[in-house]
Amino acid sequence: MKFELSEQQKLLKRNAREFMEKEIIPLADEYDKKCNPFSKEQLTELYLKLIPLGYATGLIPQEYGGGGLDYPSFGIIVEELARASGSLGICEMGTQIMGPLTLYTEGTEELKAKYLKPTIAGEKVAIGCLGVTEPDVGTAARDIKTVATFSGKDYIINGTKTWISNGGYCDVAVVLAVADDGKGHRGIARFLVEKERSGFEIRELHKLGFRSSSTAELIFQDCRVPKENLAGEIGQGYGGAVASLFPLLRATLATIGVGLAQAAIDTSVRYARERKQFGRPIGKFQLVQEMIADMVIETEAARLLVLDAFDSIQKDQQRIKRCSIAKAFAPEVAVRATSKAIEIHGAYGVSEEYALERYFRDARTLVIPDGTTEIQKLIVSREVLGMAAFV
Repeated sequence: MKFELSEQQKLLKRNAREFMEKEIIPLADEYDKKCNPFSKEQLTELYLKLIPLGYATGLIPQEYGGGGLDYPSFGIIVEELARASGSLGICEMGTQIMGPLTLYTEGTEELKAKYLKPTIAGEKVAIGCLGVTEPDVGTAARDIKTVATFSGKDYIINGTKTWISNGGYCDVAVVLAVADDGKGHRGIARFLVEKERSGFEIRELHKLGFRSSSTAELIFQDCRVPKENLAGEIGQGYGGAVASLFPLLRATLATIGVGLAQAAIDTSVRYARERKQFGRPIGKFQLVQEMIADMVIETEAARLLVLDAFDSIQKDQQRIKRCSIAKAFAPEVAVRATSKAIEIHGAYGVSEEYALERYFRDARTLVIPDGTTEIQKLIVSREVLGMAAFV
């Protein structure tokens, strides 16, 4: 088993970090305070700069014009993005996974020509989102109520999706809806719903953390979607999401947790070296050293679990279990690391003039999306025992 990054991965990480240190970190607090959330224009401007580093199109094969990254390499650059700005880490899910990657794997030629190819060319940025959660349906995604009724050449979608990451500025929404009523979750299908063409109402939802990333409610009222925008077959929507989309999203969220924890470590180490009390740097105090040691140990463990999760996606081996393990562990590590960092900084830790309170808010928020820690534990247990706790 290899734990050393390849030369290409080291270069990716170094280039990403240098860019973040210069372009993103100095402005991250300002983004958090003033961009609630980013406008589509602001996010597009940022991502046009990020595309050459592997963001947005890195997972697209080279023969199609993308970066051709493997999944562990993708995880490496997401960590660097989240270390700089947790909000941009969340935006990356919609600007890579639900946008270009989904368009590449499931989009029509028309959608690819309109959104994917210009993104690869660096002319615009295709942003996507995943519409699963509903006002009365969270963890039990198989119980969604949004319906898609076939009429003529189109499907007509009615329903509401809520707490949708990147929903406020998406170009294409991947929407799960019941297309064959009477079959339960076996009648669920995935649709690529184009905002410009089909139209749906958006209501922005404000939250504790990741304030610069959009989280929205999407309201579909007689929303007409061309039949060719059906992704896969009816009945494959729920199972396909569970098998492929959810593991990748969970691994990505876990990586964001590692990035936030690493940011807290870096800030705490710097402060512990500089801050003096009783005539010496506080870094010489044993209890401060213990907190930093705990932060480092847990973050290194989380990083290995995240790389293992992305490796499982790359090799298609136990991806559901291994990605849920990472999602259960890494965000909780981020919460503990950012909390310890606040304590090391004392009163400065809770000041809005320091980035630590942003790290903590982002870390605490990260525990919730795409399945809470408790849900991830139930998934892991189900995969190990072969028995589900869900009714």
